[in-house]
Amino acid sequence: MRRPNRNIEIFSMSVLDLFAAALGGFILIAVILFPNYMKTQKAEVELKETRSDLQVCKKAESEARQSLATKTAALATCESALASTFLVVVIEWSYAGNFDVDLHVTDPEGREFFWGKSNRDKRDFPATEAQLSYDNTRGPGVELWQHPKAVTGSYTIAYDYYGSPGGNQPVEVRGNVFHRNGRIQLPNVTLTETHKLRPVAKVVVNQSGGVDARFDP
Repeated sequence: MRRPNRNIEIFSMSVLDLFAAALGGFILIAVILFPNYMKTQKAEVELKETRSDLQVCKKAESEARQSLATKTAALATCESALASTFLVVVIEWSYAGNFDVDLHVTDPEGREFFWGKSNRDKRDFPATEAQLSYDNTRGPGVELWQHPKAVTGSYTIAYDYYGSPGGNQPVEVRGNVFHRNGRIQLPNVTLTETHKLRPVAKVVVNQSGGVDARFDP
């Protein structure tokens, strides 16, 4: 009977040892690097959250800038409104009959408003909203010129004694200038000569919307 061969091959044992060593090394490396892997995963999650927060912040910044621009424009509009004023010039005379006094107002652009160029339909001076609103040709009479948005500069006020019953009979004219801060009373003027333009005052609107007047002697 043949005796069985019980020899163990050295090569086979060496391969097993190599595999076991490699597996052990892999496990050791995995154990060592596993915390770092978890940290990497956590870092990626945090990075994603940070990017999301950054997008939210950028959107909020854009909305804030837009809101600021809107509020800045609104503020500029308010400042412009505060710096503007209206002007209303009213004159009156109490003499009854065919006493006709005409109001003339010349604005800083040289546009002269009177009965012949009242600008009520904006055909005389299309670029401005100013107009001679009322023109009476008999006394007692009232004439009124108005500008809802008076521009900066000097406005000249003058009277023209257009006519009276029976010649150059004197007529006394009173006047007032109304603006956003109050009223300026014009000096009483007695007109004796017809068809002669009589300067009365210069009304000055400054940059801040204030109004002042200088009276002609």
